[in-house]
Amino acid sequence: MRVLITGGNGYIGNALVDAFCRAGHQVSATTREEKQRGKIERFGARAVIWNLADCRSLVPEIRQTDVLVHAAFEMKPEGAGRDREAVGFFLEELARTSGLRRFLYTSGVWVLGNTRDNVVGDNAVPEKSPEMVAWRPPIERIVLGSAAKGITPLVIRPGIVYGGAGGLTGFLMGTATREKGIPVIGSGHNRWSPVHRDDLADLYVRAAEQAPVASVLNGTDGSCPTVAMIAGALSEALGFEGRTTSLSPDEARRSWGSLADGLALDQCVPGDWAGRLLGWHPRHRSIVSEADALVRSWKAAQSA
Repeated sequence: MRVLITGGNGYIGNALVDAFCRAGHQVSATTREEKQRGKIERFGARAVIWNLADCRSLVPEIRQTDVLVHAAFEMKPEGAGRDREAVGFFLEELARTSGLRRFLYTSGVWVLGNTRDNVVGDNAVPEKSPEMVAWRPPIERIVLGSAAKGITPLVIRPGIVYGGAGGLTGFLMGTATREKGIPVIGSGHNRWSPVHRDDLADLYVRAAEQAPVASVLNGTDGSCPTVAMIAGALSEALGFEGRTTSLSPDEARRSWGSLADGLALDQCVPGDWAGRLLGWHPRHRSIVSEADALVRSWKAAQSA
């Protein structure tokens, strides 16, 4: 298939470029900067210079594609509005093409809010999303509603993505000190639903190739470790003797802004529906046991 990926040089997007190329598809991917072209073309994909603020310049690419995977996002106050505008535009243009018209939208499990011990299915409708992601559920509904236009819309909700030097594990390591170790919010007994980015990329490929119209897929590995377990393992691997430091919610918000509200969520979100539907079975099953590898990757990136 002809696959177009937005945000192809990003943490998730770059893994998607790799996975779709390895699966034998013809891949083009966007990057905002010419100097990032190599991050895309090293996999054999074609780089397209583009940014979310100028979504209409992507028309020639969209009209030559079968699958549009939207993984770009701007971490700016105007990011949500630009994402909404871009999605509406993408769907309009896809409806005019003669390709397969498959559209994969990247959302996230944070839209589900605090699930705690409740089992949340993939088609669960978010009832109370944290403010920082409250704009996503309306876009999910717009995407799923595009099935009426002849598009095959799919929504993927990644969990806490890890692997390599980036992601939230990289963020936590960057905030750590030898004296205080890794910071956690409160007791750290809240749980995260992780997924390795290589496994997540495999899910996107399977969804693009097989998923039925209007599918919503939780991209998680099924484990639900506490944040304290993750932070302790990273601290140990860093040589900080497993030390962690508790921050109050207010302290965390002052340091990290609205991101703190997402990090404080207590979620145990299964991803088993994707396994039954698409045969997706994550190979990386324990973010805690991979702490040493995560630290090695992070240190290598710091010295590069």
